[in-house]
Amino acid sequence: MFKTALKLIGLAISLTLIISLFSAASVILGVSENGTILFQIAAFLLFALFLIFYMKKKDPTLKQFGFTNGNATKKLIAFIALIVLIQPLFCGINFSLSVSTLLLIVLQMILVGFVEETLFRSIFFYYLKGRDPKVYICFSSIVFGILHIASGLNPEAAPALVVLQIINALLLGGVFSLLYYSTKSIYTVITFHALFNIFASLSAPGSLAQNLWAVSLLSISYLAFLIIYPKFRVPAATSL
Repeated sequence: MFKTALKLIGLAISLTLIISLFSAASVILGVSENGTILFQIAAFLLFALFLIFYMKKKDPTLKQFGFTNGNATKKLIAFIALIVLIQPLFCGINFSLSVSTLLLIVLQMILVGFVEETLFRSIFFYYLKGRDPKVYICFSSIVFGILHIASGLNPEAAPALVVLQIINALLLGGVFSLLYYSTKSIYTVITFHALFNIFASLSAPGSLAQNLWAVSLLSISYLAFLIIYPKFRVPAATSL
């Protein structure tokens, strides 16, 4: 287990380093906002190709990595829609974005959803599927959450918002992990993640109060999902 954990953490850190390297390069070169997004797109595309090659060597069909059709219920679709819309509803839409920036953001977030879910859900589960499901869900959620906390926190943000963002990142990782474990299909999780990031990126900065309300409601929704969803979707033989 220890060697497996180190291998998975190493892959996660590699992703973070590549993204950081490309982001730093965009700053050094002094590119525009769209240029910075293009650098990040290139980084995620490079890692996406690596992950596809890595998974193909293990299973040419990719079925063991969740590339099979899933079954999203109406209730699950409603939950995803709720989560995706919370930030823009509370903070509003950023209408200052140009069409070119909007298109680049959509492409970037699709790649982010693919790369992060393929790594933290598909590959993590591939190596941990013989363990208790709690091990997979907790481990993948914690690694996902910590790396997002380390790369996404704003030191100028209010302490209360920082604490909520930390809780939010860990809980969201749990939601993605549980969703993949129960459906065994990565498509639903990639779509969920990509839509969440797209709408979050299109949201206006908002006031402190608006952000506190949005992040609080998101955290409550994630916690409710983690408590309620297993009772209906996770098979009794492998119950959590």
